[in-house]
Amino acid sequence: MAVKKELSLLPEAENPNSFSARLFYWLTTVGRWVIVLTELIVVSAFISRFWLDRKNSDLSEVLRQQQAILESTQDFEKEFSLFQQKLKTIKNFYSNEPNYDQKIISFVNSTPQDIVFNNLSVKKDNTSGNITANASLTAYNEDSIVSFISNLMLNPDIQNVDVDKIEKKDKENNYSVSVSLVFKNSISKT
Repeated sequence: MAVKKELSLLPEAENPNSFSARLFYWLTTVGRWVIVLTELIVVSAFISRFWLDRKNSDLSEVLRQQQAILESTQDFEKEFSLFQQKLKTIKNFYSNEPNYDQKIISFVNSTPQDIVFNNLSVKKDNTSGNITANASLTAYNEDSIVSFISNLMLNPDIQNVDVDKIEKKDKENNYSVSVSLVFKNSISKT
């Protein structure tokens, strides 16, 4: 009968306290735990990738929505900025111009109720810098004309009043009046 020979890499009668036996024991026990822990870390990283991919996709969607909002408001922002520039230009232009509105209000406040304006023009004289007004109006009685001219002469905002024409046509019962006046440079607050 033939004898079988067995091959074993483990030493048979070695001292268990020897360096090589202790190293071999440490590699088989601790090494196994190191491999298991490493695999746990790799598996947890693999599983957490699904959560991170979902979070990345959610953040990408939020970013796309915010970009869409910014792109949609870009035209409005340009229009608003252009509007602000226009307002600033208008404000700068009118800050150098005289305040026609206050002068017209002062002129209208001196006018009796039964006088009707046909034409009114207000302009700034470039040579003297004074603001002048020319008005043609219709009055229905003489007392209104006298009251109107008196009010203009007593108005503290008006420097000079010239009555250019007072005319009554035969078949009409109203008067055509034409007046020119020069305003003072400053308006009094009344």
